[in-house]
Amino acid sequence: MEMQRTNYTLDEMCAVLAVSESGYRAWRQGGMPDRTRLTDAQLLALIRAIHAALKGAYGSPRMVRELRGRGVPASKERSLW
Repeated sequence: MEMQRTNYTLDEMCAVLAVSESGYRAWRQGGMPDRTRLTDAQLLALIRAIHAALKGAYGSPRMVRELRGRGVPASKERSLW
């Protein structure tokens, strides 16, 4: 992106690459973006593993609490698969 800064603005490049400006700036400074979120596929695999380990005993409200307890940001809407 740095090489293209003369041709495009940072907000244009971030929009095309689907990254946030703050995330890009944090990465440039050697840090990490503030949010750490699992991809949908990763979240689904985790939900399936929890579901199997607990023999299907958890519904969506308990699953959301379980995910949050493990440090995974989740909501009922996102955890319904």
